Amino acid sequence: MPKEIKNLSNFTPKGALGQLFTQARALNHLNEELSKYLPEQFKSLSLCVVNDDVATFITHNQALAFRAQKQNTILLNALRQIESLRHIEKVIIKVNLKN
Repeated sequence: MPKEIKNLSNFTPKGALGQLFTQARALNHLNEELSKYLPEQFKSLSLCVVNDDVATFITHNQALAFRAQKQNTILLNALRQIESLRHIEKVIIKVNLKN
């Protein structure tokens, strides 16, 4: 008898892992919304953490990170277009070189 195929898109484990799943889904949704407001040059930035009034983005491109840091008002303005991110006062850009 074949195993039943399950839809895991709504799967949420319990405990700390469940919290990580919930946070990941929320960040995915925010990144999707944010892509509507970011200029083309910054679309490869990915929002990875929102902590209090600080939003942290990540990229694999050092040049892009440098440009984004110099023009962080563009990022702040894009973030403030989303209701749940209007409180953000500071943007941090990090480079992930492992890729």
